[in-house]
Amino acid sequence: MRPPGFDPHRLVSWVPDAGQGLRAALRWGAQHTGLPVVLFAAIALVASWHLFRRTLRFAVQVVLAMVALLAATRLGWIAW
Repeated sequence: MRPPGFDPHRLVSWVPDAGQGLRAALRWGAQHTGLPVVLFAAIALVASWHLFRRTLRFAVQVVLAMVALLAATRLGWIAW
């Protein structure tokens, strides 16, 4: 049995479902906080941007630490 070939449509077929889920979450949040949907969406966008930047910064620090440890191991400075 041959594995299926690359299908770009299948690769992004989850996007419409994610959009519907996002709209439903924004509506639910707006209804439960009393804020307009646009304001709630703006707050969510800003908060997610800050969270993304923090996560990205943390990921870069982890990668740099891992590279430093691997280099020190290769040079024989650290023995595990």
